[in-house]
Amino acid sequence: MSTVNGTKRVLVIDDQPRVLEVLRDVLASFKHGHVYDITTTPSVVEALAILQREGFDLILLDMVMPGIGNPVARRQGLEVMKRIRDLGVITPILMMSGDYETQKEADALIEGAVGYLHKPFDLAKLDVLVARALGVEPHAQSNS
Repeated sequence: MSTVNGTKRVLVIDDQPRVLEVLRDVLASFKHGHVYDITTTPSVVEALAILQREGFDLILLDMVMPGIGNPVARRQGLEVMKRIRDLGVITPILMMSGDYETQKEADALIEGAVGYLHKPFDLAKLDVLVARALGVEPHAQSNS
């Protein structure tokens, strides 16, 4: 495997087990010249504990996470991102959401997210955003 240039560690934080499973499989399939070591958690508390003891190259974070912030606003991910930054973690964060509220996307980018993904995922966009966040080349998509 001479084309593999090490490992990139990714933390995925989402309260939906199926999303965690899909992202684990999809990220593992990307051909960015390295192997992905993927950690998943459905819990904000667990995510913050993991981040206090481990380093990551990328974090994928759901915008709607129960157990933190105002559940009516449905933008708890912004509070989680703030808490991550308060820990001193500067890892790039891609925000994810199941709705298409443009203000949420704008707020996430203003608050420092490096990108915003809509569920269900557009795999080509996910590929490009992950690669860009990690500073690597996305998988070449063939249109022929």
